[in-house]
Amino acid sequence: MSPVDSALRPEHDRRLVISPSAKARLELARDALLELPASAEAVIVASSLEAANHLARAVALRRSATYGTTRTTVSLYVGALARRGLASAGRVAASRLTLEAVATRLAQSRPRGADLGRFAPVAGTPGFARALAQTLDELRREGLVPADPALASLLAAYERSLDELGLADARDVYDAAAAELARPSPRPALVVLLDATLATRCEERWLASLGHACPRLLVTLPEGDLRSRALVERALPSTTLTAASAQGPLEPLKRALFGERAEQAAEAEGAAAHVRLQSAPGESRECVEIARAALERARGGVPFDRMAILLRAPESYVTHVVEALRRARVPVHFARGLRLPDPSGRALLALLACAAEGLSASRFAEYVSLGEVPRRDENTVHPRVGADTYAPADDDEAEAALARLDGEALIAEARSEAEEDTGTLRAPYRWERLVVEASVIGGKDRWERRLGGLREALRHSHALYTHEGDPRADQAARDLASLGELEAFALPLLDELQRLSVPASWPEWLARLTALAERALRRPERVFSVLSELSPLDSDATVSLAEVRSVLEPRLAEARQATRGRRLGKLFVGGIEDARGLSFDTVFVPGLVEKSFPKKVLEDPLFLDDARAASSPELRTNAERSQHERLMLRVASGAAEELLVYSYPRVDAEAGRPRTPSFYGLEILRVVHGALPTYEALRRMADTSSRARLGWPAPERPDDAIDDAEHDLSVLAGLLYDDERKHVGAARFLLGANPHLQRALRARAHRWRRGPYVEWDGLVNVPPGARAALDAHALSARSFSPTALQNFAACPYRFYLSALLKLSKREEPAPLEELDPLQRGTLVHETQFALLTRLRAQGLLPVRASNLSRAQDMLESTLMEVAGAHEDRLCPAIPKVWEDGIAQVRADLREWLRRMPAETSWTPSHFELSFGLVEHDDGRDAASVKEPVELECGLRLRGSIDLVETHADGRLRATDHKTGKVRAEPGSVVSGGEILQPVLYALAIERILPGEVTSGRLYYCTSTGDYTAIDVPLNDAARAAAQTVATAVGHALSVGMLPAAPKERSCTYCDFLDVCGPYEPARVRLKRDKKALPLLTAVRELP
Repeated sequence: MSPVDSALRPEHDRRLVISPSAKARLELARDALLELPASAEAVIVASSLEAANHLARAVALRRSATYGTTRTTVSLYVGALARRGLASAGRVAASRLTLEAVATRLAQSRPRGADLGRFAPVAGTPGFARALAQTLDELRREGLVPADPALASLLAAYERSLDELGLADARDVYDAAAAELARPSPRPALVVLLDATLATRCEERWLASLGHACPRLLVTLPEGDLRSRALVERALPSTTLTAASAQGPLEPLKRALFGERAEQAAEAEGAAAHVRLQSAPGESRECVEIARAALERARGGVPFDRMAILLRAPESYVTHVVEALRRARVPVHFARGLRLPDPSGRALLALLACAAEGLSASRFAEYVSLGEVPRRDENTVHPRVGADTYAPADDDEAEAALARLDGEALIAEARSEAEEDTGTLRAPYRWERLVVEASVIGGKDRWERRLGGLREALRHSHALYTHEGDPRADQAARDLASLGELEAFALPLLDELQRLSVPASWPEWLARLTALAERALRRPERVFSVLSELSPLDSDATVSLAEVRSVLEPRLAEARQATRGRRLGKLFVGGIEDARGLSFDTVFVPGLVEKSFPKKVLEDPLFLDDARAASSPELRTNAERSQHERLMLRVASGAAEELLVYSYPRVDAEAGRPRTPSFYGLEILRVVHGALPTYEALRRMADTSSRARLGWPAPERPDDAIDDAEHDLSVLAGLLYDDERKHVGAARFLLGANPHLQRALRARAHRWRRGPYVEWDGLVNVPPGARAALDAHALSARSFSPTALQNFAACPYRFYLSALLKLSKREEPAPLEELDPLQRGTLVHETQFALLTRLRAQGLLPVRASNLSRAQDMLESTLMEVAGAHEDRLCPAIPKVWEDGIAQVRADLREWLRRMPAETSWTPSHFELSFGLVEHDDGRDAASVKEPVELECGLRLRGSIDLVETHADGRLRATDHKTGKVRAEPGSVVSGGEILQPVLYALAIERILPGEVTSGRLYYCTSTGDYTAIDVPLNDAARAAAQTVATAVGHALSVGMLPAAPKERSCTYCDFLDVCGPYEPARVRLKRDKKALPLLTAVRELP
């Protein structure tokens, strides 16, 4: 100890400062530091570096220069003191992740001596290992052995594991720090322990050693922190207690919170003007109102760095706070960094899930979608897991923060990265589509087989398209190239993932995961740093993939983003615990609602309160947990000097139900107004304080808006319910505010305006520059299928989206859970084709009673063959569901076959007779043609006819098999243009096959349709109907008139409902122009 330091005081000086006011505690700590000479050594040990820096700045403002003042936190200070002792003992301080890994091993691997006892049934459940780690850590900190034999056994096994691995938990670190303090060594002249949370026996021992080692020790605590106060008084029995107070309008409120003395409440009544309680419809709007109040305070002269938003439930509020402050352009400093989704970590977790789920294609697609696929020329050497890699532990309870709110900077960074990657990135967006087309589902053999099959199919299509001069050859070539890249990248990676199913020791797992991250991630550095925390786990005990996933998932799924820049000039956002040791002019405390603040108090599920109370009075119980929630309100209130704004969401916007304000709101009003109000009075007061409306997200006064959107909405609110003639042109400024808004407003106005169709209603009034693109779809230029033409009658815009733009719903690779109608129909059609082809080859057509038994035997074998191929492609998740589906198909087909002998005059002659389907040579009738069929009505038709039958006199008819409900009425021709197959297929047969065609037929060939047949004679009425349809479609394509004009109820099951929205029928009813679509009307009126 230096002569100057030892001369300060002849004896140890230990003081404990208790105050409800953060300002008062800071002032006393500042004065104690100012008493020291400028060259004296002092240490500020705070609950956070923010608090330590805050106090140091307060000292610097009063002194021209300071030397030797160290700013640190409790964990950093204790870690520095313990370093020598831990090194001598051959131990290394373990992070929370490392300790959770040890607990996971106890729970799942059950090493020798670890008797799970009553915990065995739940040991494998999610969250058990983490709960166990917390309980064991608390027992270790308190130095207790529980009476419960199962928990005691796990504690003993946990301690043995720490010894075997050379790990030091919090208790070991604090004890090593206390031992270091007992060594003779120069100590600081003053240590200020600023608002630190002290709760356990090991911390008590360390504090006692600190008090004996340092000449002067000043401890500050907020009033209401009973646990920390009791610990300080036990550790430092001769401490001088000081009750500090400060001057300010909120000081009476701070003293009176949760107090019972009437004089305290009377003093606090003067604080009413400095306390607000407000509500808003939902958390998002609540944060917007806070941003508005912050701007108001700033306009009043309060700097942003003198304001704070303190969150009790950061996980619920931080995203809303980020968005509100971004909109208001308020500079922000977040306390410790927000846990944001981490693409690299999530990509690795997706790959581990892929391995755990049998090389699941959906999990692989999830990995691909995260943008972590390495570039083609990736030659970067990444730092591997080792001594030089480090990841800070996420040990903070309050999660609050976004380091970078500058959206333009983020966009610029992403744009520069994209430009840098031009020409080097693979095309994973194509990979997802190829995996879906290949029906991979999962399994290494299936990956290789299905991708190989797709490769051969693409090669065949490419050769066919090239031979035919089809422009689709280029797309097939691109798909082949993408498939080659997918196979080259994915198959070796899948080999590596497959090997992960074998249990291994932690060192082996770290080597595996490091190699996997190096191979599969573009930016693996953070993954490496997290894995480095597990490097002390050098045990030979084997660990399963499930254990590895449970350990890594909490840390890899999200990453803490470091806050950049200094806090000065920025509004502070953090958890309430982050405010210990900080003082602000204005404090906003959102979330004052039940189950959020106070949080729901729950017992430790592994060590219930009754057992805790029997073991030691020092262990936390629900009574102390409730007291801790009250302390949080005291800390938040104590951080404010001039204005306190409490708020709560009165509506759960997601669930659509009202929220109940916290009883803490009643306590605040009791203190401020001197009487306990009712909940209804609280709601009225909060609603009056803030007039935020759920249905109109804008303030009443435009000048109070936080951004342009709110300003514009506020202006419009004043115009909506007034006489339009008084405000003509008042909202015209919106058209010049933003080109995108102008386009959206004009489009919406025209779409909902009565009158003729305009270009905002769909494909209407095609501009000259787009005419060439539309001409490529003229009836004379391309072919259409009957299904595509049916969409025209249902809605011209649906026809445009599906037939012209080729849009369809996105498919995802997943195991089949049940047969949908489309898959059932495919099974029926393919089995019918295969069966009829074989029957014809063996001379068993037509089927008669004499050969029905043989035909049924052939049906069974054919169905099994077809079902086997589909089972391989669909990979059903539940075998029983698949078997039941096949049984239903079998029953339908047997009945269909049983009814065939009744058709005594008709013989099946052609099956799957296709025309215009270049890419489908296999599985077609020999009489099929590659070119589309040109009908007399002007249509170029393509498609495939399920069945062509020949009458005994040579006449022909076309049959289209249906497997759903009966949609057509007897006597119908085209059913308003929505059922075209009978007529168009009959007309197509006339062009392909010789002989007279008499009719087309719909045959509902399953029990769903009750085996109903609808015959449509090919007469003049049918030909006229086909002509009407062709004329209507041809005219719409020639003039570019394909608006959204849905037929009644056609939107209900439309695939494009997400494109148009749910209100198209109501909107289209406003279009009263009867001359706009006369041909469509004529089609819909067809029988």
